[in-house]
Amino acid sequence: MEISADNPMTPPGGGAPAAGAFGDVPWTPRDVLFGAFWFVGLFVGAQVAILPLAYIFGAKSGQFFTAAFVSGAMVEVGIALVAVHFTLRRYGGGLERLGIAMPGRSAIFWALVAFAGALVVSLAYGAVVQAFDIGWLKSGCAEQVPKGVRDTRALLALASLTVIAFAPVCEEIFFRGFLFPGLSKRWGLVAGIVASGLIFSSAHLLYKSFLPIAGVGMVFAYSYYRSKNLVTPILAHLAFNSVSIAVIAGGSCDTTSSIALLRGWPL
Repeated sequence: MEISADNPMTPPGGGAPAAGAFGDVPWTPRDVLFGAFWFVGLFVGAQVAILPLAYIFGAKSGQFFTAAFVSGAMVEVGIALVAVHFTLRRYGGGLERLGIAMPGRSAIFWALVAFAGALVVSLAYGAVVQAFDIGWLKSGCAEQVPKGVRDTRALLALASLTVIAFAPVCEEIFFRGFLFPGLSKRWGLVAGIVASGLIFSSAHLLYKSFLPIAGVGMVFAYSYYRSKNLVTPILAHLAFNSVSIAVIAGGSCDTTSSIALLRGWPL
C-alpha cells in the first residue's frame, strides 16, 4: 500500500481510513511531545518516590527491589494511560485507533518475524562486541537484573510479572501505538520508524545496549506497519522478554555464551 504525502499513515485517494498503523491519526506532533514529557515525568517521579527506601533499607535490599518493581509496573500502566489520553480521550474513537484488534494470520506471522528479527539484532550486536573486544560495550545481565533479584525467587517472580505482563502491552501502546504513528504523520514512515526506535531505546537508559534496543524498536515498528495490528509487536515483545526471563531463571544468565550475546534484555 502506498502512503500519501499529506498524511503518510493514510491511504491516498480519500475514502474511509483503515485501522491500526494505516488509520486516521488525529493526534498531532504536539500531542506526541506532551506525551513524551509525561513519560519523563512519570519515570523521574517514580525514581524519586522510591529513593528514600534505598537509604532506609539499602539499595540492594529486598524492600527496595520490591518497591522498584511495583513502581516500574505503575509507570508502565501510566504511560499506556498517557497514550490513551492523547488519542482516544482527546479525539474519540475506539482501541482500533491505537491498532488493537483481534490478531489474524498476518498479525501472528509478523509477530514471529519481529521476534526472530529482535533476536537477530541482539545476537548480531553482541557478536560484534565480542569479536572486536569492545570492552566498554560489554555487559552482563547483572547490570539489568541484580544478583540479589536473580537469587530470590519472589523478587524474580515480581520482576518477571513486570517485564512480561506489563512492559510488552504498555510500552507497545505508548511507543508503537501512539508515538510511532504521530511521528510518522509529521515526518514520514521511515523517519517515524527510526525516531520511535531511538526514543524507545533512550527510555531504557542503557548506553551499552542503546543500538540493539533501538534496532529492536525499529523492527517492532515495522512489524506493526506491515500487520496493521498492535498485537503483533506486543506478542513479539512478550516473547523476547519471556526468553530473557527464562534464561535468567534457568541460571544461565552470565554463563551461556550464545545467550550472553543478547543485548538490552529484558526490554
